[in-house]
Amino acid sequence: MPFKKDKDKDFTYKIGDIDEVVDSKGNSVIMLRKIAWGEKGKEKLELRRWIVDINSEQALKGVTFLTDDGPHNLVNILLEKGYGKTEEVLTTLSTRSDFKEALESMNKPKNNKKSSRYSDPKEIL
Repeated sequence: MPFKKDKDKDFTYKIGDIDEVVDSKGNSVIMLRKIAWGEKGKEKLELRRWIVDINSEQALKGVTFLTDDGPHNLVNILLEKGYGKTEEVLTTLSTRSDFKEALESMNKPKNNKKSSRYSDPKEIL
């Protein structure tokens, strides 16, 4: 879909497989989208405010994640800070293909082998 930022410039974008409303008020929405900007743009995950009406939408300020780790880090930070309703988070997590394996691995004792690359000075003395 094209939109004009400046009177002379048309920007085009193509929405990928993620297109979710995060928050909305009136005709303003915050969307989480996988989106490619321009003709040859690479799809990237972004969080952006949009003004939406029946016939069009206008992109406003937003943030594009710099790396693939960015969204994972955001999820972890939000959960650590108390965001997300626990029951809803657990229900969503339980639908993931790796859920059972991850749950089982949490009940196993962690491997506390010391690295042979480094030595504890106390052990040497």
